[in-house]
Amino acid sequence: MRELLNGVYDLHIHTSPDVVPRKYSDLELARRLAERGMAGCAIKCHYFDTAARAGLLMAQFPQLDVAGGVTLNRSVGGLNPDAVERSAQAGGRMVWFPTLEAQSYQRYQHRNDPEASLSRFLTVCDEEGKLLPQALEVLDIAARHHMVVGTGHVGAEEGMALVRAAAERNCTIVLTHADNPADCYSVEQQEEAAALGAYVEHCFFTTFHGRTPIEEIARQIRAVGCDRVLLTTDFGQLNSPGSDEGMEEYARQLRAQGFSREELETMMCRVPRRLLHPTEQD
Repeated sequence: MRELLNGVYDLHIHTSPDVVPRKYSDLELARRLAERGMAGCAIKCHYFDTAARAGLLMAQFPQLDVAGGVTLNRSVGGLNPDAVERSAQAGGRMVWFPTLEAQSYQRYQHRNDPEASLSRFLTVCDEEGKLLPQALEVLDIAARHHMVVGTGHVGAEEGMALVRAAAERNCTIVLTHADNPADCYSVEQQEEAAALGAYVEHCFFTTFHGRTPIEEIARQIRAVGCDRVLLTTDFGQLNSPGSDEGMEEYARQLRAQGFSREELETMMCRVPRRLLHPTEQD
């Protein structure tokens, strides 16, 4: 299976510098991916824009296709359209709605603490469930600059509101780690999202760390169809393998679930390339 990494992307990796220790620095990651013959990656940080870092990596590793972008947590002003505009101007190709500071994520994390104060955290919808004007502006900017939007860690209902609005704007959107218990999208929601043109991301993190069995991942992929699924690792934690090791093991486990090499190449090579290069043909 080692040769399967040729042409593979991982569009969800956390690297250093960061506010917490990470498995690899940007440079260490790029060296590993280049040595393994992978096509590229997206480097993600919950708190800082990575567009400039991605640009520097591509200058040093021209064989790699490296994407960066901005995550809309409080350190960049939350749902801040200006941060998205500037990221795009600096070469950013990804934007994620709130992650660790999403109110719904914090509610899940504090589900056993009913007195936890969550008001300082972020939502994309108002009290009536309508998307905030800033969220819509973010989608408009992303569509104009052909950026890939991730739903982040917002809850499934908020995420689906973003998907529906993105479809109206011809904006490319991905359900971020759709099987993660913290923001868990039902199969029906995933199918609706795919029908509207969205993509469904499954990260090996949830399987490797015992949160979502590989059998459940396989079931959800089959329901949606490989052509609308993006496989990533969401690795970078000190207790996780490297991205290359994670993608290789993910492929091995999905092969054991009956997925063909062609199907894996679709989810690991063709879909991510399509996301980063929307004007190209597969």
